[in-house]
Amino acid sequence: MRASHAESNRQTDPRTVPTTLPELVLVVPVYNEEDAIVPVLEEWRTELERTVGKGRFAILVIDDGSKDATPARLAALAWPELTVHRHANRGHGQSCLVGYTMAAAMGATFVFQIDSDGQCDPAGFAGVWERRNNVAAVYGRRTSRDDGAARRLISLILRLSLKVARGTRLNDTNVPFRLYRAKMAAAAAARVPEDFNLANIAMALLLEPEGFEEVPIHFRDRTGGHPTVSMWGFAPKAVRLHKDVFRLGK
Repeated sequence: MRASHAESNRQTDPRTVPTTLPELVLVVPVYNEEDAIVPVLEEWRTELERTVGKGRFAILVIDDGSKDATPARLAALAWPELTVHRHANRGHGQSCLVGYTMAAAMGATFVFQIDSDGQCDPAGFAGVWERRNNVAAVYGRRTSRDDGAARRLISLILRLSLKVARGTRLNDTNVPFRLYRAKMAAAAAARVPEDFNLANIAMALLLEPEGFEEVPIHFRDRTGGHPTVSMWGFAPKAVRLHKDVFRLGK
């Protein structure tokens, strides 16, 4: 299991785990998002209460070793549905894998992953949620974006290169707006190497044969923090990604 109980904060104490199993666990990896994290969780909590139902979901924040006030902001929230797991920095993708594994261990039927920077608009969630029983995976597809031409170009290059290298039919393999069946996601997460950097791409590729749907969504600009990958920093990550992809198998 990728998540160690010893690394978790007090909110993951077994005595605080709700007795009712959640239908959905929202997984939110976070790193140094002191300004954005609380507003993001607040708007998503409201949307999940409306769409999934109060008492039928949990929120699992994976704090990837934040060095700012993010842990304090999270500790101040006294929500019964909130669990915070903190570990030493290992990267966004690997933190997502920890979240998928923990969501399945919490007994969730479904797991939904977003990012913590405010770009994931809750308005698109209902369209994803209503398709939860249609296929194994439902992804948002960023058809409109406010985060700039450089980020759109990165996504385009990524999409085209993976279609050539892998033959994928997916259009947005790295989108942080994805719904999985929890047990299936945990099983796939266990197959992703621990040094695979863009692990959510690995998840999408591994689960593609199980069937998927893509739902058009709007992607907002960041509300806080700074992107962890710049336009110039994308090139070495792309080279590493293609080396990693060949290790996955079909």
